[in-house]
Amino acid sequence: MDMAVILCLLLHYYLFSVTFLATTAQLTPIKEDILDSTSDRDLQWLSDPPEAFQKIKLKLGLTSAHLVYQGCNSNLKNRLKTLWTTWMAKKDAHELQLDLLFAQNDKTPVIIQLLESDGPVERPQTRQKQQQIVAPQEFTQPKSPQDVERHLYHAQGLDLGKIKRNGFHLGFSYSGSCIFISSVRVFYMKCPGMTVNQTSFGGASAGSGWIRGQCVDGAEEKSTPMIECESNGQWGVMQGFCVCGAGYEAEGNMCKACGLGSYKAANESGECQLCPSNSRTSSEGASNCDCEEGYARLQNDPPHLGCTRSPSAPLNLTIHHLSSTDLIVNWATPADLGGREEVMYDVECRQKTEGSLAPWIPCDNTMVITPQSTGLTETVATITGLQAHVSYQLSVRAYNRISQKLGTSGSSQSITILKTPVVITAVPVPTPAARQQLKTPVIGGVLCGILLLLALISAAFCLVRRGHSKFREDQEVELMPLQGVGRVYRPPEEPQTTSLQQTASSVPFLDSVNESLLSGIKDVLVDRNRVTLGKELGKGEFGAVYEGMFLLEDNENIQVAVKTMRVGINSQDDLESFLKEAEIMQHFDHDNIVKLLGVTLETVENSSIPVPLVILPFLKHGDLRRFLIATRYGDIPMFVPHQSLLRFMIDIASGMEYLSCKGFLHRDLAARNCMLGDDLCVRVADFGLSKQIFSSNYYRQKVAIRMPIKWMAIESLSESIYTSKSDVWSFGVTMWEIVSRGKTPYPGIPNHELLELLENGHRLKQGDCDSKLYEVMLSCWHKEPSQRPCFAELAQRLKALLCELPPLEPSKESYYINQGLEAANATQSSAAEPDPEGAVGNIYFPSPEARTDCAKRKEEVKEDEEEGYLLCNKRAM
Repeated sequence: MDMAVILCLLLHYYLFSVTFLATTAQLTPIKEDILDSTSDRDLQWLSDPPEAFQKIKLKLGLTSAHLVYQGCNSNLKNRLKTLWTTWMAKKDAHELQLDLLFAQNDKTPVIIQLLESDGPVERPQTRQKQQQIVAPQEFTQPKSPQDVERHLYHAQGLDLGKIKRNGFHLGFSYSGSCIFISSVRVFYMKCPGMTVNQTSFGGASAGSGWIRGQCVDGAEEKSTPMIECESNGQWGVMQGFCVCGAGYEAEGNMCKACGLGSYKAANESGECQLCPSNSRTSSEGASNCDCEEGYARLQNDPPHLGCTRSPSAPLNLTIHHLSSTDLIVNWATPADLGGREEVMYDVECRQKTEGSLAPWIPCDNTMVITPQSTGLTETVATITGLQAHVSYQLSVRAYNRISQKLGTSGSSQSITILKTPVVITAVPVPTPAARQQLKTPVIGGVLCGILLLLALISAAFCLVRRGHSKFREDQEVELMPLQGVGRVYRPPEEPQTTSLQQTASSVPFLDSVNESLLSGIKDVLVDRNRVTLGKELGKGEFGAVYEGMFLLEDNENIQVAVKTMRVGINSQDDLESFLKEAEIMQHFDHDNIVKLLGVTLETVENSSIPVPLVILPFLKHGDLRRFLIATRYGDIPMFVPHQSLLRFMIDIASGMEYLSCKGFLHRDLAARNCMLGDDLCVRVADFGLSKQIFSSNYYRQKVAIRMPIKWMAIESLSESIYTSKSDVWSFGVTMWEIVSRGKTPYPGIPNHELLELLENGHRLKQGDCDSKLYEVMLSCWHKEPSQRPCFAELAQRLKALLCELPPLEPSKESYYINQGLEAANATQSSAAEPDPEGAVGNIYFPSPEARTDCAKRKEEVKEDEEEGYLLCNKRAM
């Protein structure tokens, strides 16, 4: 089973247990009396021997006079004397308890006996169960009620054990000189009835064994609910549970029917959902929504999928003649797909002789449609075998799987081809002399045309670079969301070489570092001379990243990325704290976490505290945000499908789940700090602001440093408090970055205004994002951190969304994306102009669609750039 699923199940069980314990803790156990001697006005207890005990009426320890038995006959001193109660029915008791109020004038034990029987015993003598008790202090004056009362001992909750027969006699045996039995109370404990977690339990007596609960109205058993009533009248641990069934949601411990316009499909935890598009309910408590007229859903469609319909007719039906007998017919996808992704096409052909008044008839067998005439998924077909003097009518019908269920044939578009005799006009062939005369001006014209074309390309390239530089300088520009293919990439500015000074490897401050810490970091702290810094790969608020070479122990050099730490290290204590965390980070081992190769120290001028350099594996594809922007501004028109974006999010959630389980807070989670590996796996990186939390579950920032404001949770902005749930908030912003292909969050909003907007309930807008995915984002931005999901739950929800999408062929996806990344990286290191024709050949189409020619695409790019936006494909994701 997936570890994320196990963690979420454990979380569900934990929340269930907490709710149950909180509920049972509020319940008060019930004491059910079988005997209370103070309320019985005519006790007929038996004394053995008969003169051993006398019945008197006294206020002995109570507010009013009541019957008291005294055994103070001097003639029976040192003889065993027993007082037996009358027979008492046990009611529904299974375990008996006793409260006894008595006083004695010596330390002779009082023997308490329980005689079980199905009816009264005339002379009870059998001692089946017994125990002894002694008052801690004895009285000295038996004739002084005040002295006796001062020495009364109240023994409470004495366990008389289990009882199996219908009733019992209770006996008190004593061989001392004098005893007063003021009150006797026999009772049993009961657990009160309760309703918890959609399960109802009636009251039960202690020791009655397992009690089966009943699911409340609207709930169903997931496993049989059972519970035991313990001896103290408290409920034990509940086994099994009920959940609200289909059409019902939990409201406290009860189940409430879903209202009109909402539904719940399965008998599991969760809330009622609004009916998806084009559907409704006719009554409360619905488990699904009925489709509106003209819409339907397939049997295997999930309940949350809106009802769909047939597509509209294909667009732009055109033909291209290959010869007098062959042609190509192509068309564009319908403007309205009916709410479904799949669409299929049938090509129908009818014919008639030119000028004939006869009706159109199906084409004969001489005409062939390839690759086939029905069930096409491409938007092109070839027609061969056309005849002269025969007119043809071609129709292309669009339909989907819902068309048949609705009993419709789909919508079609037709085009008519009127055939006429082919006239061949003779063209005179030029003589060799004429050809020679034409050769020179033709060559000259070609050369002029080439020069003009190169000039136009150079001018366009400069305009593109200038536009891209403007985007780089101002990250607050509002950009149109990417929905398809066709982007122009502007290569970034040439990287600058590092200006950091490289110094000797010894750092004096290490002499004062704790020896145990130095021992722990010996495998991660490396000599500065083993690291050679190269060109700068990027720079942010918290440091810069350089390309570098790292000399391994076996004298082998490997390419690495070196991250400088420029914030958070303000004192030697800060540095030691960082090294302690690096000691732990060196053991990180997860597919979605960048592995820490080592840490070295760089001395800086005018500072006694060195700057840590973090050594990480070199991932040539760089950070995820750069890649996402390249899909909008790329030198290769490349489209990354929604499935891949979800997988990026799942990778990050899995990595963050690993970090949170290790007790680490990232505090700087963003797309720029997630690296894209060669295997297209995303790895969380940049632990410059990471903190490990030990005894507490939060970290409070005490030193003022620059922080990533637009990725921070509301409690971090207002109180400088960081928890794993503040990392969840940042993950929600990172998800928004991914679906927007690298946009900057909260465009146009200054940092100092952000907190007030968030506190007033404003959040990042949905934009061009799936509604269910946006709901996951909103759950990450809940004002109360405790209401945000954990990373394990987030990964599971994202996997569920991915399962709902049609699968992609991994080999094709990896091929196109890797090819695009390699070309983008090559462009960054070379000033050569990209080849537009070659770029078009690398377009990644998630499903078959019409290809526009290069000239038209470049014209669309030009028009959109003039408006300050990026080219957007109008095809739905």
